[in-house]
Amino acid sequence: MTAGKRKWRGDLPALALLALVLAVSLMVRIRLLDAPLERDEGEHAYMAQTMLQGHPPWQLAYNMKLPGTDAMYALFMAVFGQTAVAIRLGLLLVNTATILLIALFGKRLFGMTGGAVAGASYGILSFSQNVFGTIAHSTHFVVFFAVIASLVLVKPGATEGRLFIAGLIYGLAFLMKQPGICFAVCGALYVAWDSRRHRLFKRLAAFGIGVVLPYLLLCLALWKAGVFGRFWFWTVTLSGAYVSQFSLLLRVEYFKLSIGNVVGPNLFLWILAGLGVSMACWNPATRRAGLWIAALLPFSFLAVALGGVFNPHYYILMFPALALAIGASAASERALIWLFGLACLYSMYSQRAYLFHMTPYEFSSATYGLNPFPEAVEIADYIRSHSDPHARIAVLGSEAEIYFYARRQAATGYLFTYGLMETHRYAERSQGEMIGEILASRPEYIVFAGVPTSWLARPNSSQAIFYWLKDYLQQYETVGAVEIRRGERSLYTWGPEAADFKPGNAAYLLVYRRKSS
Repeated sequence: MTAGKRKWRGDLPALALLALVLAVSLMVRIRLLDAPLERDEGEHAYMAQTMLQGHPPWQLAYNMKLPGTDAMYALFMAVFGQTAVAIRLGLLLVNTATILLIALFGKRLFGMTGGAVAGASYGILSFSQNVFGTIAHSTHFVVFFAVIASLVLVKPGATEGRLFIAGLIYGLAFLMKQPGICFAVCGALYVAWDSRRHRLFKRLAAFGIGVVLPYLLLCLALWKAGVFGRFWFWTVTLSGAYVSQFSLLLRVEYFKLSIGNVVGPNLFLWILAGLGVSMACWNPATRRAGLWIAALLPFSFLAVALGGVFNPHYYILMFPALALAIGASAASERALIWLFGLACLYSMYSQRAYLFHMTPYEFSSATYGLNPFPEAVEIADYIRSHSDPHARIAVLGSEAEIYFYARRQAATGYLFTYGLMETHRYAERSQGEMIGEILASRPEYIVFAGVPTSWLARPNSSQAIFYWLKDYLQQYETVGAVEIRRGERSLYTWGPEAADFKPGNAAYLLVYRRKSS
């Protein structure tokens, strides 16, 4: 047997595991394509819908995130249609491409076995239920562009042109969501280290211009569209006020609450990642690649931590670094490929109900409890079938998915009401602005989300909007009521009978229609 054939056969176990993970990833994502959109998806979907109608971001709807993910949603919807399936299909394509790109990156750094294991690792980590892996969060798109940029960048002696392109793609990662800037900073440190002996400033300048160019072009486009002031307030001023609420001690508490659940079924993969970083840095043949991963890990964690609350899906930003580290462990010690295989099987067995059996409705109920995501679909269907296409509606709660499903324009640009309940100095001002916009729009329908997680009210939150709403609703009649039941199908009441609805638990929705003049 030739050396080439022996090497090829040695790579077969890793390639087989990569094929298995790709198959499972495709299977679970296809089965759950039609799962109800959750809040973040609803926000991005409605923003994308307004963009496809020709409105610039921050004209009709506002959020604190940069609009890259909204643009990705708009792309998916333009190609596949304005449905939840279209959005999830777009995520499937992006995630599959990311798996293969990480496999290619790992192959460049550690050989075929290391690359296949890295790709398989990212596949498992990124489809896991404990990080809401089948939901189209912005973190998936940040990672997609960051991995492409790293592939372009991490090559000894890259030209200034190549560095500019790498920076440009890191800039796109930043546009997906602000924490993407952490990957660009890590890339800048790599450029400085790789250029320490020649053309340092010229190479850093080429890279830096590439990073900032997408953001500068975005600012110019929004200025020309007349929405730059609102964009700056939401993404800089208000975003800064939001993040400033979290003290270091509170951030540590959020981290401690989240990390155990995030590691969960993938504990052994995290252990292999730790081994991989150490082994790669120790081995002279892989030390350069190992140092890159060792630098990428803390910057990836910083990206997770920037928001302050350590939501489970934020950890997806760490998964490329973890996956490459796991690939390094398998490449450094071939015997570890069998441990990796067992870790994969353990992860999939631990999540077997989710991966192989749950229906879209069961997934939404098991993952999100009493959050009204399945109910939003039926409420939107009712509004769409009982209103003119030009009618305005208002959702009092953080359920922007209702706007998207109903295909009706929001009576207010405030898609989330979380910010109204916060303790920073802009919270009461935001309540007043939302009230003013609803009064000016006179929506035909109002949906009130009596769901605690749709508001996240605190003991010291301003109650002004609730006092106002109680009086304002005198102009409306109740035409729909939904009681959300734990472990059971929700109870729907439509028509005159809805006026007699009395909430039987802490999660319900009410639909109001403006009374005839």
